[in-house]
Amino acid sequence: MSAKVFIGSVLVSILILAPATYFLMPVLYQSISNDADVVLLQSEYILFETEARIIDNELTSKMMDNTTWLIETQGSSSLNILFLAVGVMSLNSAWREKSEYIIDLVVEGVGNKAILHAFHDDGPAHGAYRVITFDITINLDTGILAAGTYNISVNWRSTFDGIGTNSFYIYDPGNNYQRSLLIQEIYHV
Repeated sequence: MSAKVFIGSVLVSILILAPATYFLMPVLYQSISNDADVVLLQSEYILFETEARIIDNELTSKMMDNTTWLIETQGSSSLNILFLAVGVMSLNSAWREKSEYIIDLVVEGVGNKAILHAFHDDGPAHGAYRVITFDITINLDTGILAAGTYNISVNWRSTFDGIGTNSFYIYDPGNNYQRSLLIQEIYHV
């Protein structure tokens, strides 16, 4: 290929790609232009280092021990909340059928988001104690809120009372299993 043909190809490519890039890039990547319209007003990270445990006969929703936080907002903003934990399901040696726990991230008076962690086995009891580990992630965006103080909590309950004493717990200092909340107040310009 001669130098003139090569330079001509490069120039034609630039003449075609430059306008296409200029006009199509904002359409293809709208989030690039939208990120400038968001302001982070505050961010709080809370690490809970106490054990929280629920037994499978607790079928009514209750607040997870020591997993609540108050935050004051400036208004015309939203809260983005992330709950992270490692949970351990502990099943008695006589256990069979199923074990299910609902975990619910709640902003009092605003809304919630729930997830289910379950283990099912329709076979006979195996005569062995079982331990099953779950990663727990719940993300909740509240939408636009008025100025005020909001209570954020994590609730949970069992859906089934199984054979034996079975439980679901969070926090094991030996394995660094903890739970945390990341709360961000975001203003949309």
